Amino acid sequence: MISKQLYVKRCCGHSLVELMIALTLGVSVSALTIQLYVGHSGVVRLQRSLSLVQQQGRYAQELLAAQLRLSGYAGAQGVVNSLVFSETSDGEQDVLEIQIAGAGTDCMGGPLATDSVIKRKRFYVKNSVLYCSDSDGIRAPVVENVDSFQVIYGVDLDESIFFDAGYGSADVYVDGSALVAEPNANVVGVKVAIVIKSEGLAGGVQDVGAVENVWMLNRYVEDQFTTSPDGYLRRLFVNTTALRNFGNYEGGQL
Repeated sequence: MISKQLYVKRCCGHSLVELMIALTLGVSVSALTIQLYVGHSGVVRLQRSLSLVQQQGRYAQELLAAQLRLSGYAGAQGVVNSLVFSETSDGEQDVLEIQIAGAGTDCMGGPLATDSVIKRKRFYVKNSVLYCSDSDGIRAPVVENVDSFQVIYGVDLDESIFFDAGYGSADVYVDGSALVAEPNANVVGVKVAIVIKSEGLAGGVQDVGAVENVWMLNRYVEDQFTTSPDGYLRRLFVNTTALRNFGNYEGGQL
């Protein structure tokens, strides 16, 4: 009777092999769970970064397009020159400067004074932030994480709405510095390119070897959009806006 009880107790235990198998399975399941969690977190981080980049880029596009469409408007005075050009219009980061009188909003969204003074609004990049500053002394950030801000201007070389079939359309796009000596050039459109970079790392650094160039507005730049050499996500936003108000332009009020 005693020997039978001892035999039953020995049969109810676990061998060392069974324990090793159980530990191996437990570690494998835990490692798989961690791997799935890390992979899912990476996908969520990438989607969040992409969403934020797209939101910032589209907001900048819409704001600049609205400002450009309103540029040159002067209410009862008619129109003023829509744009201001200087030697600082072009560079590593371009500068966009518009004029308006008697209407519009300042850089904080408040109404401009309805007087006869011509107001200026200047858009430029400093420390990777696109700023708006106006002639009232107000400065406000527009979007952050700006990697590049480039502007070119569409000039209509035609002279008459009655004799030139292409009148009112841009014949050539040039940098702002090329228009410093031609302040009354018939600028009919503006192209703006903005490169927005993700706030944080969105993925691992990719060894892409030789970096290819892509065409952006009127120049080649390194392609950092299809690959990520530094782990940051970048997107290029390009927008073309037709100007509505012309100072010395035949048919500008049509």
